Amino acid sequence: MKRIMITGCIISALVINGCSANMKSVYSSTNKISSNTNSFNLNDESQTMDNQSYVGKLEFEGMDTIWTYNAENNEDVELSYLLSVAKGKAKLVLINSNGDIEIIIENKDNAQPTDMNSAKLSLTEGENRIKLVAQDNAQIELKFKISKGEITKIGFDK
Repeated sequence: MKRIMITGCIISALVINGCSANMKSVYSSTNKISSNTNSFNLNDESQTMDNQSYVGKLEFEGMDTIWTYNAENNEDVELSYLLSVAKGKAKLVLINSNGDIEIIIENKDNAQPTDMNSAKLSLTEGENRIKLVAQDNAQIELKFKISKGEITKIGFDK
Protein backbone atom coordinates (compact mmCIF):
# COMPACT_ATOMS: atom_id res chain seq x y z
CA MET A 1 0.00 0.00 0.00
CA LYS A 2 2.85 2.35 0.88
CA ARG A 3 4.49 1.65 -2.47
CA ILE A 4 1.27 2.57 -4.34
CA MET A 5 0.99 5.88 -2.44
CA ILE A 6 4.63 6.76 -3.12
CA THR A 7 4.25 5.87 -6.80
CA GLY A 8 1.09 8.02 -6.98
CA CYS A 9 2.90 10.98 -5.42
CA ILE A 10 5.82 10.65 -7.84
CA ILE A 11 3.51 10.48 -10.86
CA SER A 12 1.56 13.51 -9.62
CA ALA A 13 4.76 15.50 -9.16
CA LEU A 14 5.96 14.60 -12.66
CA VAL A 15 2.63 15.61 -14.22
CA ILE A 16 2.59 18.94 -12.39
CA ASN A 17 6.20 19.71 -13.32
CA GLY A 18 5.56 18.65 -16.93
CA CYS A 19 2.57 20.98 -17.23
CA SER A 20 4.55 23.85 -15.74
CA ALA A 21 7.48 23.27 -18.12
CA ASN A 22 5.07 23.10 -21.05
CA MET A 23 3.54 26.47 -20.11
CA LYS A 24 7.01 28.04 -19.94
CA SER A 25 7.84 26.80 -23.42
CA VAL A 26 4.70 28.42 -24.84
CA TYR A 27 5.79 31.99 -24.05
CA SER A 28 8.68 32.12 -26.51
CA SER A 29 7.38 29.71 -29.17
CA THR A 30 6.01 31.58 -32.17
CA ASN A 31 4.80 28.26 -33.64
CA LYS A 32 2.71 27.46 -30.56
CA ILE A 33 1.40 31.02 -30.21
CA SER A 34 0.38 31.30 -33.87
CA SER A 35 -1.44 27.96 -33.78
CA ASN A 36 -5.23 27.73 -33.49
CA THR A 37 -4.89 26.00 -30.12
CA ASN A 38 -4.97 27.43 -26.62
CA SER A 39 -3.19 25.96 -23.61
CA PHE A 40 -3.25 27.56 -20.18
CA ASN A 41 -3.52 27.38 -16.41
CA LEU A 42 -6.02 29.85 -14.96
CA ASN A 43 -5.82 29.91 -11.19
CA ASP A 44 -7.84 32.99 -10.26
CA GLU A 45 -9.92 35.32 -12.38
CA SER A 46 -12.41 38.13 -12.42
CA GLN A 47 -13.56 39.16 -15.91
CA THR A 48 -16.25 41.37 -17.43
CA MET A 49 -17.15 42.21 -21.00
CA ASP A 50 -19.38 44.97 -22.31
CA ASN A 51 -19.84 45.74 -26.02
CA GLN A 52 -16.31 45.87 -27.43
CA SER A 53 -14.59 46.17 -24.02
CA TYR A 54 -12.88 43.68 -21.71
CA VAL A 55 -11.67 44.05 -18.11
CA GLY A 56 -9.95 41.22 -16.26
CA LYS A 57 -7.76 40.43 -13.26
CA LEU A 58 -6.12 37.04 -13.66
CA GLU A 59 -3.49 34.67 -12.37
CA PHE A 60 -2.64 33.03 -15.66
CA GLU A 61 0.07 31.21 -17.61
CA GLY A 62 0.04 29.80 -21.11
CA MET A 63 -1.99 31.29 -23.96
CA ASP A 64 -5.64 31.91 -24.78
CA THR A 65 -7.41 33.68 -27.63
CA ILE A 66 -9.28 36.70 -26.35
CA TRP A 67 -10.35 38.36 -29.63
CA THR A 68 -11.12 37.23 -33.20
CA TYR A 69 -12.15 39.07 -36.34
CA ASN A 70 -12.65 37.78 -39.87
CA ALA A 71 -11.64 40.71 -42.09
CA GLU A 72 -13.15 40.80 -45.58
CA ASN A 73 -10.23 42.98 -46.78
CA ASN A 74 -6.98 44.33 -45.38
CA GLU A 75 -8.01 46.99 -42.88
CA ASP A 76 -7.09 48.79 -39.67
CA VAL A 77 -8.79 48.65 -36.27
CA GLU A 78 -8.30 50.83 -33.22
CA LEU A 79 -7.29 49.19 -29.94
CA SER A 80 -7.00 50.81 -26.49
CA TYR A 81 -5.30 48.67 -23.86
CA LEU A 82 -3.71 48.43 -20.43
CA LEU A 83 -1.59 45.44 -19.43
CA SER A 84 -0.38 45.53 -15.83
CA VAL A 85 1.77 42.67 -14.50
CA ALA A 86 2.44 42.44 -10.75
CA LYS A 87 4.28 39.08 -11.03
CA GLY A 88 5.52 36.98 -13.94
CA LYS A 89 5.41 38.24 -17.51
CA ALA A 90 2.68 38.64 -20.10
CA LYS A 91 2.07 39.92 -23.59
CA LEU A 92 -0.77 40.60 -25.99
CA VAL A 93 -0.06 39.44 -29.52
CA LEU A 94 -1.86 39.95 -32.81
CA ILE A 95 -1.86 36.92 -35.11
CA ASN A 96 -2.86 37.73 -38.67
CA SER A 97 -4.45 35.38 -41.19
CA ASN A 98 -0.98 34.35 -42.46
CA GLY A 99 0.07 33.26 -38.94
CA ASP A 100 2.45 36.20 -38.53
CA ILE A 101 2.76 37.48 -34.95
CA GLU A 102 3.03 41.10 -33.84
CA ILE A 103 3.59 41.90 -30.17
CA ILE A 104 1.16 44.63 -29.15
CA ILE A 105 2.45 45.00 -25.57
CA GLU A 106 4.74 42.98 -23.31
CA ASN A 107 5.30 43.56 -19.59
CA LYS A 108 6.92 41.71 -16.71
CA ASP A 109 7.27 41.83 -12.90
CA ASN A 110 6.02 45.08 -11.41
CA ALA A 111 5.19 46.74 -14.73
CA GLN A 112 1.99 48.39 -13.59
CA PRO A 113 1.01 51.26 -15.85
CA THR A 114 -2.18 53.12 -14.93
CA ASP A 115 -3.04 54.80 -18.24
CA MET A 116 -4.58 53.17 -21.30
CA ASN A 117 -2.46 53.16 -24.48
CA SER A 118 -3.79 52.98 -28.01
CA ALA A 119 -2.64 51.39 -31.23
CA LYS A 120 -3.81 50.98 -34.78
CA LEU A 121 -3.65 47.32 -35.79
CA SER A 122 -3.22 46.44 -39.45
CA LEU A 123 -5.29 43.36 -40.20
CA THR A 124 -4.99 41.08 -43.20
CA GLU A 125 -7.90 39.58 -45.10
CA GLY A 126 -9.13 36.50 -43.23
CA GLU A 127 -9.08 35.52 -39.57
CA ASN A 128 -7.12 37.76 -37.22
CA ARG A 129 -6.72 36.96 -33.51
CA ILE A 130 -5.37 38.47 -30.32
CA LYS A 131 -3.97 36.12 -27.68
CA LEU A 132 -2.93 36.75 -24.13
CA VAL A 133 0.33 34.88 -23.48
CA ALA A 134 1.81 34.67 -19.97
CA GLN A 135 4.44 32.85 -17.96
CA ASP A 136 5.21 32.11 -14.30
CA ASN A 137 1.61 32.29 -13.01
CA ALA A 138 1.50 35.94 -14.01
CA GLN A 139 -0.71 38.22 -11.96
CA ILE A 140 -2.32 40.37 -14.62
CA GLU A 141 -4.72 43.25 -14.91
CA LEU A 142 -5.89 43.58 -18.51
CA LYS A 143 -8.23 46.15 -20.01
CA PHE A 144 -8.91 46.64 -23.67
CA LYS A 145 -11.42 48.10 -26.06
CA ILE A 146 -11.43 47.35 -29.78
CA SER A 147 -13.57 48.75 -32.58
CA LYS A 148 -14.53 45.45 -34.29
CA GLY A 149 -14.55 41.71 -33.76
CA GLU A 150 -15.56 39.29 -31.03
CA ILE A 151 -14.14 39.41 -27.51
CA THR A 152 -14.21 36.26 -25.38
CA LYS A 153 -13.32 35.57 -21.78
CA ILE A 154 -10.06 33.91 -20.86
CA GLY A 155 -10.63 30.30 -19.79
CA PHE A 156 -13.07 27.52 -20.48
CA ASP A 157 -16.24 29.47 -19.63
CA LYS A 158 -16.55 31.23 -23.00
